Amino acid sequence: MADDLIRFRVAEGDARSSHELREGRITVGRSKGNDITLADRQASRVHCAIERLAHEVRLTDLGSQNGTFVNGDQVLSIALEPGDVIQVGAARIEFEVPADRTVALDRRSRPAPDLLKELSGERAFLLRLVDAARDVAGETELEPLLERLLDAVLDLTGAERAFVVLADKEGILETEVSRNFEGSAVQNPEVAVSRSIAQEVLATGEPVFSINAREDERFRAVQSIVNLGLRSVLCVPLRFRGETLGVVYIDNRLEAAVFSARDRDRLCAFADQVAVAISNARLIGELTDSNRALAAARGRLENLNRDLRRTVLDREAELASVRARLVGDDDGDGESRYDAVGIIGRSPAMRRVFDVLERVVDSDFPVLVEGESGTGKELMARAIHRLGPRRSEAFVSENCAALPETLLESELFGAVKGAFTGATNRRGLLERANGGTLFLDEVSEMSPALQSKLLRFLQEGEFRPLGRTEPIRVDVRIISASNKDLRELVKEGEFREDLFYRLNVLPVKLPPLRARKEDIPLLAERFTSRVALAAGREAPALDPAVVEAFGRYGWPGNVRELENEVRRLVTLSDEAITIDRVSSHVREGGSAPEEPEGDADLNARISAMEVREIKRALAEARGNKSRAAAQLGISRFALNRKMEKHGIDPGDAAGS
Repeated sequence: MADDLIRFRVAEGDARSSHELREGRITVGRSKGNDITLADRQASRVHCAIERLAHEVRLTDLGSQNGTFVNGDQVLSIALEPGDVIQVGAARIEFEVPADRTVALDRRSRPAPDLLKELSGERAFLLRLVDAARDVAGETELEPLLERLLDAVLDLTGAERAFVVLADKEGILETEVSRNFEGSAVQNPEVAVSRSIAQEVLATGEPVFSINAREDERFRAVQSIVNLGLRSVLCVPLRFRGETLGVVYIDNRLEAAVFSARDRDRLCAFADQVAVAISNARLIGELTDSNRALAAARGRLENLNRDLRRTVLDREAELASVRARLVGDDDGDGESRYDAVGIIGRSPAMRRVFDVLERVVDSDFPVLVEGESGTGKELMARAIHRLGPRRSEAFVSENCAALPETLLESELFGAVKGAFTGATNRRGLLERANGGTLFLDEVSEMSPALQSKLLRFLQEGEFRPLGRTEPIRVDVRIISASNKDLRELVKEGEFREDLFYRLNVLPVKLPPLRARKEDIPLLAERFTSRVALAAGREAPALDPAVVEAFGRYGWPGNVRELENEVRRLVTLSDEAITIDRVSSHVREGGSAPEEPEGDADLNARISAMEVREIKRALAEARGNKSRAAAQLGISRFALNRKMEKHGIDPGDAAGS
């Protein structure tokens, strides 16, 4: 009700606030747990309390260090009247009530000051003790809890220094938190307490109390008492369920008889309450640590499972390769040994490729792999390496279209420090591939100067890194690839004829996917299983309508486009891949284009296909070159070069 309202207006510096008291009790002090929180350091953590009783509003000082004043007079306990001004440090608190409401007794009815002091002292301390216990119990993290405990102990006892010393699982004491009367941490707290006293309290579970430790017969043989210059000492146990968790240790090195037997009993009672909070905070901390460790272990397990899935795929390929070599080219079930290295095909076009590979694999001569983008030229190069005599050595690859000329040269041949601005000592790909295989993709994009250096290496078997005068000799098999007809580039003067013949010792021509439609169901099934295994899930079934749509579509992006489509479908599907999930351009693609009868218009057809695929990728990526390049399987740099070559505008392509 409005007429029950009692208000306190608080002024502290420039800050102003208003607080109401309808019933019960509010506290004033520096701690955040108070109803009226003050910033002044002269205010104790819990300085005073204001309580609404049946016929009065009473102010009680809670044993503050600097006292509580009402209308300029220091008080311990007093019934307030409207208009009274309470002074706590620099803060002024004005008491207001409605004019028609009498809530205070006439001052003439108040008890005499001496009697008031006698009656209120114990009550005030108990109120402070309850507030301190409530403040400490509200904290669930161990270190902040212990800090609040010591702040409360210093307020309650007037000690010079206070410490919390806890025992670990082996019973070894360790000083966790320390405070001095100024509120700062004690320097070197481990040597600032008498460990003999702390150990005794921990062992017996009983408090130790001395009004003058230097003259106490019990401590005559305790050297730490003398070394520390202790006078007043009080150490009480932190007991919980019959176990002593540690001790609260307070002292005063300057004055004797600072603590009394009553302080001992009060602090023991307080410590028993706080021990419950300490035990709970420890349990919460252990649970938090366990949860963090569990989350970290779960993350490591997920990484291990991901690595294991990759390893399983690799091991399956290796085992199949070994099995294929043991039983020959065909094991009776139609499984070609090239399946083991990821090359899938039963079509006549692929069987012709396999016939060529049988003559190429065991040789050590250079191989030139030709085919449209996405037909699997790098996969073929890896297969030649893994099935050949160099399988135990390194396989190193580089896309010649992905780097500018200067970077490509240093990447291939290496460099020494100072060869050019920013150059450091680095081994080139040729040196790293020594004994193994170097695969050069898009070799047609190599500059004339680099073509000359590569030709020199193929002729002499040695090269010089940038900035070095002495040559390096290596044993490397070169496998190169191009989606362009190098013969036509030679005719046009864009590729060295002598280098072409050096690279084209063993040619392998990969057919486009539209020329090997019989392989599409096999490829789709294999890609579905591989993507599902990598994702740690069951492979969804391919609806026959999906396979039929795959067969009708022309696949200008070849096997790479099919793999990307299957990857998207597996991600979006649950138990089965249905026709409604298939990309609209694949679902409505119609028949594949016919193969050209001759080579007369082949370059034009390749250029047209490049333009079409680049525009399609840019449109799907909404003009984002990085995403379009990733979809096409080339670098952003290579995409820019091709766009410049064909005069493709990103904006026009994105909107097409």
